[in-house]
Amino acid sequence: MVYNSPFGDVECFFYGNIVSFMRGSKHVSGDQIDKEIFVNAQDGKVQTARQIFDLSGRLTSLLQKKYRVNYDDVVCTFTPNHINLTAMIYGILGLGAVVSPANVAYVAKELHHQLNVSGSSVVVTVPQLRKVVQEACDQGSLSVRHILYLDDLVDEAQQYQVQLPVELPDEVARTKDAFYCFSSGTSGVPKGVMTTHFNITSNIQQSEKAAQHAGQSLGDRVAIGFLPMSHMYGLMRIVLAGPYFGGKCVIMEKFDFALLLKCVVKYNIEALPVVPPIVVLLAKHPLVDKYPVKGIIQDLHCGAAPLSDSVIEAVTKRLGCDIKQGYGLTETSPVCHVASYDPENYNKDSVGWLAPSVQARIVDLEGNDVPQGERGELWMKGPNIMKGYLNNPEATAEVFTTDGWFKSGDVAVIDETGQFYIVDRVKELIKSNGFQVAPAELEAILLSHPKVSDAAVIGHLIKEEATEYPRAFVCLTDSKTSPLEIKNWFDTKVARHKRLWGGIAVLDAIPKSPSGKILRKELRTSSPANVHGYPKAMAKL
Repeated sequence: MVYNSPFGDVECFFYGNIVSFMRGSKHVSGDQIDKEIFVNAQDGKVQTARQIFDLSGRLTSLLQKKYRVNYDDVVCTFTPNHINLTAMIYGILGLGAVVSPANVAYVAKELHHQLNVSGSSVVVTVPQLRKVVQEACDQGSLSVRHILYLDDLVDEAQQYQVQLPVELPDEVARTKDAFYCFSSGTSGVPKGVMTTHFNITSNIQQSEKAAQHAGQSLGDRVAIGFLPMSHMYGLMRIVLAGPYFGGKCVIMEKFDFALLLKCVVKYNIEALPVVPPIVVLLAKHPLVDKYPVKGIIQDLHCGAAPLSDSVIEAVTKRLGCDIKQGYGLTETSPVCHVASYDPENYNKDSVGWLAPSVQARIVDLEGNDVPQGERGELWMKGPNIMKGYLNNPEATAEVFTTDGWFKSGDVAVIDETGQFYIVDRVKELIKSNGFQVAPAELEAILLSHPKVSDAAVIGHLIKEEATEYPRAFVCLTDSKTSPLEIKNWFDTKVARHKRLWGGIAVLDAIPKSPSGKILRKELRTSSPANVHGYPKAMAKL
């Protein structure tokens, strides 16, 4: 069965350069051009829409005239969040060139992979990351001809005239790449996602239509920008949709929990876009009690990974706020579901309804539609779906059906109200003696224990028995707590095939991507020193 968005479709899509789309927004043009868009959390410096567009136009001119960056070039931005990074990105897009944002946590080998796959000819970075860039370039086989500093470019640009963005005809905008964001690599080597100008402008229009349906204005509240601007979630919220809707955003160069809480109070930040690790901090960290944030924070918008009921309950009780779970992927640019359709009937466990102009199916392993209410893989179609994976036709073919459906890789359920629930990843399901076990379900139970601050579950393969068993990794709030105490408690909460027959290990921190996704491949290849309850606790199921 094909499910359609209850919002209907966007009536008239924009076709053209993203920068032209941004400059034409009624929220930041005309008498709104001097609206404050960014504030630097560290020093309070303010940047208006006029200043962003002026600087971006000068950067377009500088890049083209001095550094010979042209329509077919790819520019890698390898820099922390920065108040001038949005103008830099607009400056690159204004040429028709492609932006390939890189995670600042990358080591040289990882950066080399992205530079190589993307074919980047220019790297824009900051002095403290120069060594990593140079080491990546020294590994060879790259097309990089310039390594430039963001602050130097901003200073140089003042000598150049504003250059308007190159116009893109309708069909060109539909297929012209704008971004090469790289997937988190939670299931393998990171892949470059080809996101077009049309993907981005469509996704902003989809969000706008959903907000209008709910009678909401997306630019009314002050936001905070600590999500990495190299990740599609942060890129859309801070660099693209935020400025388009004219909202003010307080930019944090790097995540600092104390500074976040200070900014909430100082700037009266009512809505926070967050990822699960931040929600856990807000729910459990003692520092929260030192700042009068309760009553200020009204809404948490969480994406990147599912939240457990226990964490939702803890954070809403502590802050007295609402929390909505979003869902999106780098491959969907990123929004494909929204929680604003029917606030009164929104279920906190769901990721909401299909975004406007998005269609979906839920299918079994053979690609057959499953009945409503049953689990299956989520497939989607829409104007926001990526073009494919860069230089990787095999991976592209794996995620698209012959008739154009994008396979999300996520296990989902739809209820009678049209709300979707993301329950796990297809590739992360544990196959335990013929039973399918969802790690997310077990993690939610572990997180409900008062002495567990974080948790992850993987399948541990026992070759002799040709099956996997669930193995848990936990972070404890009290070092005196016995892991076996947690395991024994957990095993009373689940069916036999879901018990932690693979044991339990204690870690200082669960490895996660910048967006908050558990890096299960790191856990699978790790050799924890102490695994409790295994193999002595093994038993035949």
